[in-house]
Amino acid sequence: MMRKLFFEFMQVSVGQLDCVSRFPEPDEWMKFYELAKRHAVTGICYHGVTKLFEYGLVAPQELSLDWMAEAEEIKERNRGRSRRLVTLQEELQSHHLRSSVITGPALVRFYDRELQPLRYTKSVDLYVFGYKNQVDLNQWADINVRIHTELRAGKSTRRNNRLDKWILQNNDLMFRKAGDLTVPSHATTIIIQLVHLYDLLFTKKGVTMRNLMDLFFVLHYGDGSSNLFQFAQTTVESEIKDLGLTRFSRGVMWMLKEIFNLDQKHMPVEPLEEEGQFLLSLIMGDGFTFRNWWHKLWHYTWHNLT
Repeated sequence: MMRKLFFEFMQVSVGQLDCVSRFPEPDEWMKFYELAKRHAVTGICYHGVTKLFEYGLVAPQELSLDWMAEAEEIKERNRGRSRRLVTLQEELQSHHLRSSVITGPALVRFYDRELQPLRYTKSVDLYVFGYKNQVDLNQWADINVRIHTELRAGKSTRRNNRLDKWILQNNDLMFRKAGDLTVPSHATTIIIQLVHLYDLLFTKKGVTMRNLMDLFFVLHYGDGSSNLFQFAQTTVESEIKDLGLTRFSRGVMWMLKEIFNLDQKHMPVEPLEEEGQFLLSLIMGDGFTFRNWWHKLWHYTWHNLT
C-alpha cells in the first residue's frame, strides 16, 4: 500500500529506519513529493531522498532537482530567524513583558542537528503575558510572528478555563532559557503541543505531518526516562487527563508509532489504535464516512472532556 510506503519513507527521513521495504515507482515518488509539500515536510523528506540514494533507490532526476531546490530554499529562509526572535524577545522585555516562543525555533532545537535547517517554518507563535500591542509587529513581518495572550484547546469553555489555570500555576515553566531564546520547559512543551494539535485539528486549518513530526522529536529527544513526564507535584499524564485530552492524546501516540515508529517508552500515555485510526483519516483527508462522523459527534461533542 502506498501510504505504508510513505510512512516508511518518513521513518527513513527522521532516522527511524534505514531503508524502505521496496523500490518506489516513479509515480509513487511524485506522490511522496506532493504529500511532503502538502504536509510541510519537503525539506525533511529530501533528507530521506538522500539517505535512500545510498541504497541505490533513486528518485527521478527532474523531481530530485526540484526537491533539492526546495530544500535549499527552506534552508535560506531559516537563516537568521532565531537571531531575529531573540531581538524581538529583548524588545518585549524592555516593555516589561515576558515572552515564550512556542512554535518554530522552539521546536527545531529538539530535531537532530542535520535536520534542523530543513524544518519548514512558515510562522512563529509567541506566548506573551500581558501583551497589549506595546510592540509594532509590522517590523517583524519577515518572520511572520503571531502573539498570543492566551492558549486555546478547542471550543470547550471548561477545558480552556482549566488550561488557563494550569498555565498560571506553572507560569515559571513557560519561561525557560534555551540558548538565547526563552521557551517553555521540555515537559511543558509536550502539553502545549498536544493542545496545539487538538486546536488545529478541530477549530482551525487542520494538522499536518510537520505538526506530528514536531511532537515526535519533542518526545524522542528524551531518553525514555519517566522524569521527562514529571512536573513538581504531578505528571504529564495527569495534566492531560485534567484537560480532558486523554483519548485524543492516546490516538496521537498511536499515529506517532504508525508514522514515525516512536517507541512506547517515549510516550506519556498508552497508544489507542481506534482513536489513532480516526485522527489519521482526518489528517490524511480520507473523506466523509458515517463512522467518522458518529465518532466525532460521540467523543468530541457529547463527551468533550475524556
